[in-house]
Amino acid sequence: MEPPDGQDHYTERLIRLPNLSIYYDPLDAAAVPINRAELGLQTTATVFWCGQSLYKYLPQFDAVFARIAREVGDCQFAFISHKRAEGVTALMRQRLHRAFAAFGLRQEDYCVFLPPLDSDRFVAVIGQCDVILDSIGWSGFNSTMESLAQAVPIVTLPGLSMRGRHSASILAMMGVTETVAASVDDYVATAVRLARDVAWRLEIKSRIAATRDRVYRDRDCIFALEDFIDRVARSPSAGA
Repeated sequence: MEPPDGQDHYTERLIRLPNLSIYYDPLDAAAVPINRAELGLQTTATVFWCGQSLYKYLPQFDAVFARIAREVGDCQFAFISHKRAEGVTALMRQRLHRAFAAFGLRQEDYCVFLPPLDSDRFVAVIGQCDVILDSIGWSGFNSTMESLAQAVPIVTLPGLSMRGRHSASILAMMGVTETVAASVDDYVATAVRLARDVAWRLEIKSRIAATRDRVYRDRDCIFALEDFIDRVARSPSAGA
């Protein structure tokens, strides 16, 4: 998950562990009966899942949603309301209103704010969506790992620091990197293609389902951390 110049981001010495550096068990989510109608999602629309905490969505990227909507047309963006601060949700709505208005669109026609969800419903709702839009600049990790149960294609744009590279690293571990964007424009274009090209979307979905086990229960990072601690503890400078 660290970029090549990751060491420059720390005052401490960076020790790189293999792969994602995390041992992760696949989520054992209970099946929850759910449908689009009860969520306020349209049957015919391409639904983009935007389920990160609202504070991860940076204002400089608000126009991304409006740009995608302008190109796709029949689509919706599913956000999750902030569970402890209505003002945060209201602020996000205001920002999206301005962003969509700049393109001659109404955010109310495209954006749906769902109530906070428990883990089982969270995963079930993802299964009602067509494409995941990762937050730019502060990527999802746990939520991305949880989404793999539904194998929904993920559009992500790696950031300059580790926290912006989680989803891209997960996709790299699976070898499914076609939806890792190189720029904001590429991010928009990839989202639009996934909406329009159903065959490609289903191909990506199938490959995620086939390769997601690669990111689970990875013991290499445990052995590497064990080896590092052992070497440091036995070094001549350990006493200092």
